[in-house]
Amino acid sequence: MKEAIVKNDLTVDIVDSPIPKPGPGHVLIKVVVAGSNPKDWKLPAMRGTEINSGDDIAGTVEAVGEDVVGFHKGDRVAAFHEMMTPNGAFAEYAIAPYYTTFHIPDLISYEEAATIPLAAYTSACALFQQLELPEPWSPLSKAAGKDDTKRPLISMEQVLLREPLLSSLLLRPIFTLSSRKGDVLIDYTAHPTEKELIKAIQEAIEKGGAPDGRCWKAYDTVSEDKTIRLVTKAIAGPADPAGRKPRVTNIFLKTEVEGSDPSVDIVYSMVGQVHNEDENDKLIGVTWGAAFGRGLREGWLTYHPYTLGKSGLESLSEGLKNLRDGKIRAQKFLTRLSATPGARD
Repeated sequence: MKEAIVKNDLTVDIVDSPIPKPGPGHVLIKVVVAGSNPKDWKLPAMRGTEINSGDDIAGTVEAVGEDVVGFHKGDRVAAFHEMMTPNGAFAEYAIAPYYTTFHIPDLISYEEAATIPLAAYTSACALFQQLELPEPWSPLSKAAGKDDTKRPLISMEQVLLREPLLSSLLLRPIFTLSSRKGDVLIDYTAHPTEKELIKAIQEAIEKGGAPDGRCWKAYDTVSEDKTIRLVTKAIAGPADPAGRKPRVTNIFLKTEVEGSDPSVDIVYSMVGQVHNEDENDKLIGVTWGAAFGRGLREGWLTYHPYTLGKSGLESLSEGLKNLRDGKIRAQKFLTRLSATPGARD
């Protein structure tokens, strides 16, 4: 099979590799479309690794390993490959754990499905594990929906990563710090100083009807020191009667940022949590995978905008460089494997 190895400088070697075999608890997927993520152009340079780094898979089940339930040869699926392990998405065949694999509804294309897995699992881990928000099916969420309880969330968005879960949750309002449309948009480009932007955020929160005019939770997908520092200042304040502090989560392993407000807890989210050996972590993958499939079918989970490469794996290097350089913005870059010269079909 054809497989792409992403190198440190984002050039790509296309090699011939044997088709892998699925081990216990894993599925072999014939890849129709592979998706990219910001890490695919960031990690090669940061870690010096050369690997098939693709983790977003959309295709059909080719074979299943022992102890796999719910999947059969020919099923249309999307999957989140275990990061930094062999047999990733940038190949004609890829391996994924069955507990981070989910069925694609007939009305969803492979391109659309390939934009979902890693981003959606990232949101699930950030919102419901680290920010400790109640899942949409929990009694707390249902009660909030009936009572129109305001449970605001600040989302610091990155143009390369649109979090699909945010628009579907019973969290209202969502204060999106972005230069594009959000539930309640706060355009950071319209405020020349940090002080003015913080004031605008706090005024929007109060106007949005948040209890006591405060927002206690923030999700920073940009995760730079300056954005984390900004958000902590926007939600700063005393702890609640139980001693719980306001909290912001990031995706770059940061727990301390110089200049941040000390009244706010800074935690980080690891999407790789769903691939831990702990059975409860695997259950997160299974449960949310089922939810993603249902969300796509019912329309409350939407796919990302995307750009499709013209020559399969031969276009991958150019696509990753364009993401890095900002030539592709607010979109994912996708690779259709059959368009690769020399691919099987």
